[in-house]
Amino acid sequence: MKPQISVIVPVYKVERYLRRCVQSILNQTHSNLEVILVDDGSPDGSGAICDEFAKQDSRVQVIHKDNGGLSDARNAGLSIARGEYVTFVDSDDWIEPDAYEAMLALAEESGAQLVCAGRYDEDETTGQITVGLCPEKRELISDKEALRRILRWEHMDSSACDKLYARTLFRDIRYPVGRVVEDVATTYRLVLEAGSVAMLPKPVYHYCHRAESISTAAFSEKTFHIPENARQACDAVVARYPELERDARYFCVNAMENLVQAIDLAPAEDRKKYAKERAHYRRALREQIGFVLGYDLFTLRGRVDFLFTALGLFGPTVKVVRFLKK
Repeated sequence: MKPQISVIVPVYKVERYLRRCVQSILNQTHSNLEVILVDDGSPDGSGAICDEFAKQDSRVQVIHKDNGGLSDARNAGLSIARGEYVTFVDSDDWIEPDAYEAMLALAEESGAQLVCAGRYDEDETTGQITVGLCPEKRELISDKEALRRILRWEHMDSSACDKLYARTLFRDIRYPVGRVVEDVATTYRLVLEAGSVAMLPKPVYHYCHRAESISTAAFSEKTFHIPENARQACDAVVARYPELERDARYFCVNAMENLVQAIDLAPAEDRKKYAKERAHYRRALREQIGFVLGYDLFTLRGRVDFLFTALGLFGPTVKVVRFLKK
């Protein structure tokens, strides 16, 4: 029987978390699915765990490939996916038992090709679980409204993993290989292709924050992908919907601010290595001071953080605060 949902799981150095992840997928109340585990050249025992699951459950398929990064692994899964719908789970995360039953029901009820649900944020260090971004109500919204909310982080964002997609949306779309924060460069394209998004006001995905994950990794040249991907996405969105220009500007300013803060908190050798880029983005931030002070999405705390970052005070302030806490 052809699977209704293809679940793609990129796997790399996650032997500690992988069983929890895959078991949460196999235990779904909606069982008509295939699980595609993409072993992205993992040097630990993750590949063997993938094969173990494939032997236990016929719904599991395994791809073993050379390391190519998260985008390359997702694309490899997409190349063999057979389901009417596609979804993604990062291998250190897990999902609620009724996640796909609820998302699929809304897709069929609304006729939408893209469903966005909510997620929990789970701190590995403290064990604290809080509700993260989550739609406020059950509704069908236009692509323009979905993009507006993504740009404003208004109950949804660009994350690939809390969404269900009609597989046909990926006919001409793939994740950019070699880049980080690849969701930002891809999700807006899927939203535009879908034309509308069904919103499910239910957290179904557990996003686990851990120190060694991609999103919290040390500063590197790939960190510059943050503002680059944001600018690419915003230019495309504004070209389609000029009325979203201020929301797009807000999104790009935040991306640049996050980059400068990452450099400010990087080791001294990295701050020296990327001093020219740091100065460039700090100048770009200073050019946005009027916009930040006048745009209502920036809170008082957000404006203070922005000014500290633009004026070169963020790094020293964080270090003083950390010293005082100790």
